Amino acid sequence: MKVKEIMTVNSLKYCSPETQLHNAVKTMKSGNCGALPVIDKNKKVVGMITDRDIALSLAKKLATSPSKLPVRKIMSSKVHSVNADDDINTALREMRTSKIGRIPVTDSQGKLLGVLSIHNLLSQSDNGTTNLGTLTDHGESIAKTIKALSDRYNEPKRKRSAAL
Repeated sequence: MKVKEIMTVNSLKYCSPETQLHNAVKTMKSGNCGALPVIDKNKKVVGMITDRDIALSLAKKLATSPSKLPVRKIMSSKVHSVNADDDINTALREMRTSKIGRIPVTDSQGKLLGVLSIHNLLSQSDNGTTNLGTLTDHGESIAKTIKALSDRYNEPKRKRSAAL
């Protein structure tokens, strides 16, 4: 099965680097999503912002008003993405190794086409056999990806280099 067959397209939400934080929160709330791809004027994905990023940022910058804080100040600019024609296993591997629950789907130029989430994958596999294959074929990959996501905040902090 290909990523394009189950990615979110129709209700896709995103923002720009200059979107004010409070507007990004409104978009997340209205779209019932916890992450937004951040795109430039050419629809190229330049970052991701999650509800966790926002919560941590507000906790650190209590003096800064969300209405004055642009998304670019707190977004993650290290973008992990998959291609719409990639196999689901490729997407699962990227999500697992990057420890992310939502991944932008882009074309060959990096332009946003959709988003693939763990929810998309679980919705396809909830009855044990679907176009994803049998649970024994893909269930282990989905389970390993979910485990990697749950472990991402429990890993020991890496020491920073003295050169930094």
